Amino acid sequence: MIVQKQICDQLISETEQSLQRMGLDLYEIMQRALAAVEKWKRYYGPFQEVWNHAINREELTAFLLTGPDPSPEEMETVLTLIRTVPYLLRRSLQDAAKSLPPPPGGRPRELRPEHCKEICLQIGQLYGQGVELRDAQKRLAQRYHVGLRTIQRVWQGRAKWNSNSDKEKI
Repeated sequence: MIVQKQICDQLISETEQSLQRMGLDLYEIMQRALAAVEKWKRYYGPFQEVWNHAINREELTAFLLTGPDPSPEEMETVLTLIRTVPYLLRRSLQDAAKSLPPPPGGRPRELRPEHCKEICLQIGQLYGQGVELRDAQKRLAQRYHVGLRTIQRVWQGRAKWNSNSDKEKI
């Protein structure tokens, strides 16, 4: 599978921007991640096996009973890791959350841009067939399960759909 350069650029840019919002640098994180992977590499196989068998408590218990007993040192290392993971996650997530921008606010859009364009075209067709503008808008509001005012706002913004289609032709 070959990924197009445009898609690569978009994925990298989005990742860089997301991390920048948290005050982080993608490439610095990747270097630190590499060091962490090296440090924990020897545990990858066993953790992968545990992960694969963690379907439910019974399955996980049955799997763990088939393996060798860990040495006291290994047991203490694993228990320490298990006990500190929640605190590590909490601290990391809190730091990351503090540096994130606030949500954009407002109610999420109910209609996608392609629906808005289609609604404007349908209203125009109905109006061209002699249907009163308000009646055409009411029909589309019922068809798309939104309020009349939502359709009216879409209709008011119809100029941008015309200008976009003109730009596409150029």
